[in-house]
Amino acid sequence: MDLQDSFLKVFEGEDDVGVVIRSHIIIEQQLNILLSKLVVSEKHLLQMRLGYSETVKLAISLGLNSKFDIPLTTLGTLRNKFAHELRPSISKADVNNLYNSLEGAEKATLNSLVKEVGLEMEAPIAHKKLSPKQQYVNIVILLATALQKGISEATNET
Repeated sequence: MDLQDSFLKVFEGEDDVGVVIRSHIIIEQQLNILLSKLVVSEKHLLQMRLGYSETVKLAISLGLNSKFDIPLTTLGTLRNKFAHELRPSISKADVNNLYNSLEGAEKATLNSLVKEVGLEMEAPIAHKKLSPKQQYVNIVILLATALQKGISEATNET
């Protein structure tokens, strides 16, 4: 199953808790794939049994652009809130925090893509006008795309 299919399955019919937990799993899998491409010994990497936070830090230290450190860490924090608290939905504050963790270029890319899709659907809308769940989905797809690019670049280098 490719990344796009994974996300479609995650977002199809899921409540907010399911979307946050499952999308985080996909992001973590992408980070692990990236790491497996960047290290010399995947066996030793697996033996380290890294948590999510350590996985993000290792990916950054091995070449993932550091501009993704804060957004990926923020995503992990949000996932932990949903995993350990009774939270029924993604709040505006959750999404604003995640959005604000992005750098300017990523915010511009996100807003441009949302606008483009809206124009294609003849229903132009700004990212900030979408529901918190849809905003979250858009940001996670942006992060997953960045990880896919990193995996592709790492694969081409080896």
